[in-house]
Amino acid sequence: MTPVSEKHTVTRMERWVGFGVLMALAAIALGIYTVQNRFNPAVTAREVLSESATPTESFSLTDLAPAEVQPFSPPEHFDPATLSDKINGKAELYFSAGFQTLQAQRFALTSDPTLWFEVFVYDMGTARNAFSVFSMQRRGDVETGGLTPFAYATPNGWFLAHGRYYLEVVGAEASDPLMAAAEAMTAAFVDRVGADAANVTEMALFPEDGRVSGSRSLVTSDAFGIDGFDQVFTAQYQHNGAAITAYVARRESAASAQATAETVRDFYLEYGGVSLNGPEGVAVIDILDTIQVVLHQERFVIGVHEAPDRETALALAERIRSRLQEIGDDGS
Repeated sequence: MTPVSEKHTVTRMERWVGFGVLMALAAIALGIYTVQNRFNPAVTAREVLSESATPTESFSLTDLAPAEVQPFSPPEHFDPATLSDKINGKAELYFSAGFQTLQAQRFALTSDPTLWFEVFVYDMGTARNAFSVFSMQRRGDVETGGLTPFAYATPNGWFLAHGRYYLEVVGAEASDPLMAAAEAMTAAFVDRVGADAANVTEMALFPEDGRVSGSRSLVTSDAFGIDGFDQVFTAQYQHNGAAITAYVARRESAASAQATAETVRDFYLEYGGVSLNGPEGVAVIDILDTIQVVLHQERFVIGVHEAPDRETALALAERIRSRLQEIGDDGS
């Protein structure tokens, strides 16, 4: 997947090679880190997501347009077979997150048709999928909230996840009158679609202390470059200036969670990681001068990615496990 990325230095790879690992293995390791760099947990999340109450098929985007704009293009509709025609180069990101359909249309200010914005409504099938795309597409250091818990504005656009939909309203330029109309149309979409809240246990498991504000995210597939490691919630923490990623993934059963934890452990061992002593049932691995920790608790896989040392990684993993024991599994 491709969130805004953590950076890995050449020095770390040079150390890897310096340890005498074959060049072929070093190349594989570099490939792994390239995949990892595709995603960046970079969005504020809450303990609830919302499921849409109204399908977009029940209205047109023109129905939502404020009085100060008029249609500037006919409506367009895309499905998985045609999405690349509209957003070539980005389609795979949406496919991996469960893309269903896209509805798009441009609107221009009635007073100045040279000022226009385009509305993109992605039906992602579920609220989790929409949140995942929102988190992966989030632009830089922006504040979320406002129209929905998962919304933000830039000088020339609005972006949000609402129910099963991911919405972008992108202006041709940064213009106050244009962005006022874009905000009005975005608000109309939120009001028209509506949404019902649904609890998400994973989001609540990340302790607040030390957590980077706005860093919780959802990776729908192949987290950390691990094939099949899907539906993984992540959050970033700061410890003595070092960035650490914690993660949680729920599985259908405790046995499935155990199998997934073993797959993650084996992935790092296969690519040169070294097992360290750890508590019973907890895998601690030293790889590329960082520490990986992974364990399973009931139906959950809990892990810490790229911690600076063993003690820090184990402490964070234990805090997440304690949260799970405190909150419990909601059974959904």
